[in-house]
Amino acid sequence: MGMLEGKVAVVTKAGKGMGRTIALFMADEGARVVVQHSDDFSKPKDANSVLPEGVVREIKERGGDAVACASSVMTWEGSHDLMEAAMNRFGRLDILVNNLNPGDPFPNHMIFDVPLETWESIQRTYLKASFLCTRAALPCMRQQRQGRLIHFISAQAVIGAVGHTHHGAAQMAVAGLSRNAAIEMDRYGVTSNCIVLCSKPGSDSDPAEAAPLAVFLASDAAKSLSGQIFGVMGKEIFLFSQPRIQRSMHNSQGWTVERVSEVFESTMR
Repeated sequence: MGMLEGKVAVVTKAGKGMGRTIALFMADEGARVVVQHSDDFSKPKDANSVLPEGVVREIKERGGDAVACASSVMTWEGSHDLMEAAMNRFGRLDILVNNLNPGDPFPNHMIFDVPLETWESIQRTYLKASFLCTRAALPCMRQQRQGRLIHFISAQAVIGAVGHTHHGAAQMAVAGLSRNAAIEMDRYGVTSNCIVLCSKPGSDSDPAEAAPLAVFLASDAAKSLSGQIFGVMGKEIFLFSQPRIQRSMHNSQGWTVERVSEVFESTMR
């Protein structure tokens, strides 16, 4: 019996790349899968596009069960249609994989040179779509009193990179969404975590490297893990630190500019 036996997973952008790999791994572990893929992030005639029906066929050939859904994750209606596809076909919804990284279709820009249209477009691509899918999935998970949210974000969000302010800001916002969802949904047995797929200098990331971690986080074995950011690079899995208060200053008389200036560096260093 697989780790996800009896579970139902929705995997976004699962027609190719990371999403396809995650869908196959989850199906191999017993999950029934809703394979979402649309033209939200690519041109309709993109040569690299794969129809979700092809991934569904792969899953069924391997002995699993899946259904395709081409609803857009960029609209309220589309994201809700996606979750309803899981409920209508399989009767439940246990796992949502927000695999919404479009593979950097936007050009890199220094922060002083980011066009407004690029900024707004990438916020819609990452943050809005992540919120809409999460928002659509949570009522069902809340009612079931269990669920797993897994959000893929890029290394630019937590590590940073030159020319990626627009990418990093949008995806760090997804990390904030995940963290707050974890806090709010803890009472309902729903966890929320992020996975950062990193690549070694001069090499490309292999989607199969992150798939085992995604399956584990989606399973009952990870029910106590929530609000975290995990990273994968090659054969290494790591945990990112959370923001914590490192130093503090207190003045019973309150602070003046002069007093702050006198003690700040020596105290906070």
